[in-house]
Amino acid sequence: MHKIGILGAGLISRSHAESIRAQNGAVLTAVADIREEVGQRFAEEYGCVYFQDAEEMLRQADVEVVIIALPTFLHGKYVELCARYGKHVLCEKPVEMTVEATERMLEQVKDAGIIFMVGQVVRFWSGYTEIKELYESGELGQVHMAFASRCSTLPDWGNEWLLNPEKGAGAICDMHVHDVDFLRDLFGEIDSVYCLANKDHTGCWNHAMSSISFKSGEKAVAEAAFTMSDGYPFTMFFKAAGTKGTVEFTYRAGYNIGERDASTSELRFYQQNQEPVIRKLEQHDPYARQLQYFLSCVEAGEQPARVPHHENLEVIKAIAAIRESADTGKILSLTS
Repeated sequence: MHKIGILGAGLISRSHAESIRAQNGAVLTAVADIREEVGQRFAEEYGCVYFQDAEEMLRQADVEVVIIALPTFLHGKYVELCARYGKHVLCEKPVEMTVEATERMLEQVKDAGIIFMVGQVVRFWSGYTEIKELYESGELGQVHMAFASRCSTLPDWGNEWLLNPEKGAGAICDMHVHDVDFLRDLFGEIDSVYCLANKDHTGCWNHAMSSISFKSGEKAVAEAAFTMSDGYPFTMFFKAAGTKGTVEFTYRAGYNIGERDASTSELRFYQQNQEPVIRKLEQHDPYARQLQYFLSCVEAGEQPARVPHHENLEVIKAIAAIRESADTGKILSLTS
């Protein structure tokens, strides 16, 4: 039985707690959060022990695996702490705010010998997994162009740090990182990026359009936005046009990504001289699938091949380049 602790009791921690409930061989034993009222309420709801101090949880609680669901700028500090205590770590995306912090974190993980994975949950999400299968099977052929979009209203559920340019950096780091990661997973190494973006009153680039070229020859455009008007549902969209087929995926949830119960999701696949294939996708819990895979890596004593460390670093390099491109208006190479 895997004994799991969570650092942070915010919105995304609930998705992780539910994913633990869905596992036959795992149990949530502890949660740590500096906000006593929030942490106590979370612990009561999920039947675990509450700690106000993370290190106290690592010292005292019966924990083998830690899920880090803290603000991004704190990831490095607490991955290092978990590594010091020999705890395996599933860390929320983005892995860190800078390339240097990510490199330092991955070195600490390697030195400690713990199993470590970044929670790039889109790699486990129905719709995206089918797109990857279509591409890898050759049914799409050579992709002429892909388009990925992820849009919502401005978050106002208590994550003030998210809209701080230094601590969360808004839509580019929180939303764009998902699609940049998925496109990296799909097409391989990124060659160059160019970003058009607008800052809002927060000082963050909260609506961005990035052109991304890959070493493989494929090209893509990715959009991320926190600028949608009130009532606009959290929406994900992906389209890829290839020499053999075109795939289109649409997902709409509620106000935020946590409101998945009433979501709608559809995948359409078009080929020459054939009727379109239209699939209403069953909404498996991607967080449960992600955790199941991570725990299988822990059991095998192997680092996660589906979310490899070098790709985590490449994605953060791409996000850093996209932010720089938004600032400077320049096309930036990642391979020079």
